[in-house]
Amino acid sequence: MSRLPIVALSLLGFAFVLAGCRGNGTAFNPPGGSLTFKHMYVSNNDNPGLIYVYTLPVSAASTPVATVTVGEFPAMLFVDAKGRLFVPEFYSSATTVQVFKLPLTAASTPLFDLTTSQPEPDAVTEDASGTVYVADERSGGYIDIYNGPVTGAASPSSTISNNAVGNSGLMYPYDIAIAPNGDLYASDYQDINQFTPPFIASSVPSASVTPNQDNYGLRVDSNNRVFVADASADGIVNVYTQPVTNSSTPAFNLSVSGTYVVGLAFDGSGNLWAVDANNALWEVTAPITSSSTATKILTLTEGYGIAFGP
Repeated sequence: MSRLPIVALSLLGFAFVLAGCRGNGTAFNPPGGSLTFKHMYVSNNDNPGLIYVYTLPVSAASTPVATVTVGEFPAMLFVDAKGRLFVPEFYSSATTVQVFKLPLTAASTPLFDLTTSQPEPDAVTEDASGTVYVADERSGGYIDIYNGPVTGAASPSSTISNNAVGNSGLMYPYDIAIAPNGDLYASDYQDINQFTPPFIASSVPSASVTPNQDNYGLRVDSNNRVFVADASADGIVNVYTQPVTNSSTPAFNLSVSGTYVVGLAFDGSGNLWAVDANNALWEVTAPITSSSTATKILTLTEGYGIAFGP
């Protein structure tokens, strides 16, 4: 299955929710962080771009308590260890990631912007040193590196290009995540790429797995297991255990929904949340094993990205 065009994606309801839980953790690597989740933030990937703010816990009756106008086509959201919200603008000519102080209100404006090397920034992550990474989809795919700590407006310190990356190149990276062991993972159109630190412009994957096309949302749990939404198959999340190699296959698959899954997130208790193409929100409770099942929690409003934070 080829990637959905952005117009179709904007019709999807992406959101992840912490239902009935206010556990400690950060969007960088929950659980185990120092932030207390009090809100859920959901982007609409539209123009004008909007962020919907939900108070936790979230139930089937939840509605946004605030709506914030941001840049064009806000994509995958990320909250760092300092409690700042990163909002990449996934637009054909956009090279901006807006950074907001949390909690958001209707009057919130960016603290500062990051400028990317290529248009269409789609996802953000951060490592333990405060270095920020941004995945850009234009020109085949790039990962920009902003040496930490990041405290204000900046351009990339270096950039990992699509050249010689993976089996097919870093082709349209949809999501990125840093694992607890420090490895960087990127899901793209054809590969799941693992990078081992240190990360520099000439970095190439230490492993590149090609299980399917359209690897969308990607998250890594506290056990360094890699969870990838497989949009080439209905309702499937692939789970990879360490070590990840070029020949890795999923240790098991989670059957989540009747239609394909796009976005993923972990809450502060280690539960996995997934959004499908019908705007349904699903939860897989921890501990997650091959016998785990998903429960539908909520039908969402329009959205694209998700993060939990103050």
